[in-house]
Amino acid sequence: MKKHIFITTALAALFLTSCNKEKKATDTAPTTVDSLAPKPSDSAAVSGTKDEIVKSTSKDSSGKTLEMTFNNTKNTATVVFNNETIELQGQKPASGIWYKNDHYELRGKGEEIELTKDGKTVFKK
Repeated sequence: MKKHIFITTALAALFLTSCNKEKKATDTAPTTVDSLAPKPSDSAAVSGTKDEIVKSTSKDSSGKTLEMTFNNTKNTATVVFNNETIELQGQKPASGIWYKNDHYELRGKGEEIELTKDGKTVFKK
């Protein structure tokens, strides 16, 4: 008799737990996260699209500005540096970010960000 009660209780708990997980999965909406910008004013989500967009701006010690727009849905980044717009494809980093194309490479982790062109660093914060 104790065995039947235990099995019934275990199955009921499993059933209730699985129902909650399904509900949570359908109720959650994608969130926008910007790991490069420490202040909320540095990042903004673009509304009206289904893509998850994150914007960030960074300045180096010499005053150069790097504007970055990340499309996390398409795994792409658009970088504006020295009035040049650069389109980059996402790569699989061990940690942080890594985007590149034939000439440029954008890497970063935490507050550090580096843009290289043909292997030479053009921006570093």
